[in-house]
Amino acid sequence: MPTIVVSTKDVVSKGVGEIIAREYAKESDKVFGNFPVYEGRDFDMIVIDTLHIYAQWLENEYPSDLYIFPSRHRSEKHTKTLSVHPTGNFGNAELGGLPMELSTAPALHMLKALRNLFLDGYSTTYEVTHHGPTLKTPLFFIEVGSSEEEWTDENAYKSIAKAIISSLHPDPAPVAIGIGAGHYAPDFTRLAMKEGIAFGHMASKYMAENINKEMFRKMVERTYPRPTFIKISSLPSEKKKEITSWAEEFGLEML
Repeated sequence: MPTIVVSTKDVVSKGVGEIIAREYAKESDKVFGNFPVYEGRDFDMIVIDTLHIYAQWLENEYPSDLYIFPSRHRSEKHTKTLSVHPTGNFGNAELGGLPMELSTAPALHMLKALRNLFLDGYSTTYEVTHHGPTLKTPLFFIEVGSSEEEWTDENAYKSIAKAIISSLHPDPAPVAIGIGAGHYAPDFTRLAMKEGIAFGHMASKYMAENINKEMFRKMVERTYPRPTFIKISSLPSEKKKEITSWAEEFGLEML
């Protein structure tokens, strides 16, 4: 059963959790840590006392078949965003997880969340794969950004809560990985919104140099379902050529 994970250290997570507890779930007799477990029709919701990105222990202590992490997103640009992304590190594990390791990215669940995530005044977008935790169990973050003003917006909490509930029942879709462009992955978001392409792992052009053949293999094998497409965007010609050769070897078609 899917598990929504609420962190007491994150104001957005707490706000979304309160709405889910009020509108979509009820308190059960079970306890996890210091908090009650909430039960919805198709999910559990638990509360943890650590930041999500450091919950590397989660699948050992509360096994699930999918984790969803409502969270805040910080950006120096202070853009108003609602976003979805998988986790993992293409380099050092500076914000949780494991270095050079990727979690399992549930592409169909993320697409369903993204396409049901909207609020006037906010942009809806994928973010590329980043930070922890790094788990074998499929997981994704769904976030409100990117400053204190947005983090206290109850309408944003409601939008996130509705998108989470919708994501529990994903639809079939073509699955892809993406490499290139910026952190907010505009090309991948456009293909998801307009063409219904479900992206799993995504890497920005700034991380592309860290992607060797082994990391490429992890992007493919840790996207679920296994991708059949790849989108390459805004990469230097030599790196694009290298990645194209790996894509052909792994049987991925170009978008």
